[in-house]
Amino acid sequence: MAPSALLALLVALAAVSALQQPSAEAIRIPPMVACTPRLPKFIPCYVPQPLRGPPAECWTPLSKLAPCAGFLTASDSSVSSACCDGYKYMVDYAAICFCHYSNGDIGKIVPGTLNSTRLFGLSGACGSVVRLEAFTDCDSKFDYVPPMTPPSPPPSSSLPPAA
Repeated sequence: MAPSALLALLVALAAVSALQQPSAEAIRIPPMVACTPRLPKFIPCYVPQPLRGPPAECWTPLSKLAPCAGFLTASDSSVSSACCDGYKYMVDYAAICFCHYSNGDIGKIVPGTLNSTRLFGLSGACGSVVRLEAFTDCDSKFDYVPPMTPPSPPPSSSLPPAA
């Protein structure tokens, strides 16, 4: 990802977190780094998911964001549980498919104009954080990003039997 795009991503994340009003009891910082034995205890961290191979295509995992369409296009003000379920699935099993956001293909799933701030706001609304690597690795690994749709099968080469 270009430095300016990464900067825009970080600014969007900061704006979303600034818009959310923390409770008086505690301010919760979402975990953004993997837990390791050498990490100080006061730094919030997440337990890494076991590595899985990338999905064969991204249409199926990205289609799980369809219940989020109203929220992502700013026509709805709240996030449904079905939206969070789809978002958590993406975070846990197909985060590499978020690269299709940066190249614009996600517009094929979510009709209308996608609000980037709201996309990044799903992390706080659903309680599931996308690791920044999901976005920063898009340029360097774009050759490895699964296609939006699977390749079509080759045409049948069988000829009709001779009479």
